[in-house]
Amino acid sequence: MNTGKTKTGYNLLPIKYQRTMLVINNQYVKKIDYDKLPVIKPSRHIIISNEHPSWQFQLHNYLIYHEGKFWCMWSFGPEEEARVGQTVMYSTSKDGISWERPEILAQPKDEGFGYIARGFWIYKNQFLALAAYFTGPGAFGKGKKLQLHAYRWQYRKWKYIGIVFDDAINNFPPQLLPDGKWMMTRRDVLMNVYVLKGGESLDQWECYPVVKSKNRFNFLPDEPFWWVLEDGNIAMFLRDNKGGRKIFGCFSIDNGKTWTDPVKTNFPNATSKFFGLKTGKNFRVFISNANRNMNVLRKQMHLSVSLDGRVFTGIARLDIPTDGMSTLQYPHAIEYDGNLLIAFSRNKRIIELITVPVERIEKLFNI
Repeated sequence: MNTGKTKTGYNLLPIKYQRTMLVINNQYVKKIDYDKLPVIKPSRHIIISNEHPSWQFQLHNYLIYHEGKFWCMWSFGPEEEARVGQTVMYSTSKDGISWERPEILAQPKDEGFGYIARGFWIYKNQFLALAAYFTGPGAFGKGKKLQLHAYRWQYRKWKYIGIVFDDAINNFPPQLLPDGKWMMTRRDVLMNVYVLKGGESLDQWECYPVVKSKNRFNFLPDEPFWWVLEDGNIAMFLRDNKGGRKIFGCFSIDNGKTWTDPVKTNFPNATSKFFGLKTGKNFRVFISNANRNMNVLRKQMHLSVSLDGRVFTGIARLDIPTDGMSTLQYPHAIEYDGNLLIAFSRNKRIIELITVPVERIEKLFNI
């Protein structure tokens, strides 16, 4: 296979789409000295939801700006993840600084079930919230029940409106493809990865396979994240839960119907969820726990940049106040008024937010 080596890294896939690479100072990165990385200092650090005295678990946060407000949702439950009774909470803010007291968005009504927050979605002029409904404890496993539910904001409250897909949990809400259809990822109870395409109606989707949980690629795929490249084709990153601590990547050149075999990239990951977005300045940012050293897993959060969505040419540590022992995980971000608002969870118990001016990122990486 032709790797197509260039001055700034490696091209992706056969000929053009091989694998996504991390490149710093025009050098293909094999090892990163995390102690010498540049640092991005946020302009603000906010607590959205502090630790609760009884139900201490808070994770899976998502942001959106809608109807003149910032909205944040997250999973809230007993001490551990995916326990019976786990609920979805939300809060709003007019300025992104002062947040209202959290309220319930979705609460399980059936005995033995729980909810996992799955993101906001503007669909046909409706403001929706998605949540995965599961039999606990634990959302995955043979014989489990898992459904993706939708709630609609109306008359100043959230109302359940139906099942989006059965045996499914998404990772992020649907996005529009170049062909005009919606797409989101799906994992079933056995952790097989698919994409769902369609969305002509809330429950009308076609399912296309990406990779099975048991595969020949020697990794355990989890929490997929995808984005559209400049040429209209699609890239996907997959977390590896097998312990290799490198992100796997695959691609689609037919709007998500078929996917290349996943390949291990050189992009490091501390076995945690990641997120990215394209800024208004046309470069892409990718937020993750990049430091995969055992003694600092999830204790640092990093931001990487890419001009083409295929090769990442810089990485920096986000200067989040910490005692050095806390874990910082599951970032989600939006861009608003020249700033990135990045929400994350500390110790899976506190929902926090930092604000990073996009201009600081441009200056740091000479974009």
